[in-house]
Amino acid sequence: MGRYTAVPGALLVLLVATACSGAGQEKPAVPNARSSSSAHPSSSADAEPDGSKQPEFALPKRAKILVPVTQGTGTADLPAFKPLTDVYTVYATCSGKGKMSIADRDDAKDEPSKIGCNGPITVGRVYTDIAVQKLAVRIDGADVKWKLAIVSGEQKM
Repeated sequence: MGRYTAVPGALLVLLVATACSGAGQEKPAVPNARSSSSAHPSSSADAEPDGSKQPEFALPKRAKILVPVTQGTGTADLPAFKPLTDVYTVYATCSGKGKMSIADRDDAKDEPSKIGCNGPITVGRVYTDIAVQKLAVRIDGADVKWKLAIVSGEQKM
């Protein structure tokens, strides 16, 4: 099996849509975003105002969390992190009228990874050098709600 190569910080995400279940929200982590380090379902108080709720993530129980479950409504920089190995797994979903992408903040020429809204959770593996990663969620649209988490290693999809 061949190995994917990546420019440091480049997003080479193998996007595979899959349904998952998992975490809630608590405190702000970045502008337009809220995060939680919990991988357990949240209370009904965390439900969206209109009664609809985004799918929840089923993060691997023993995986090292690099970016906790974070959600927001607009463009936001994610906390920088350093992968423990040459691969990490991104869990992402969005809903609403618009588009979501994940971009490398340090490489404007790098093609952002696009996430389809109003569908199942997207799970993607990113193969990269073991170096600090600085990613951002970019939103194109006014009514987009997004949720994302990043865990270390190559996780099952």
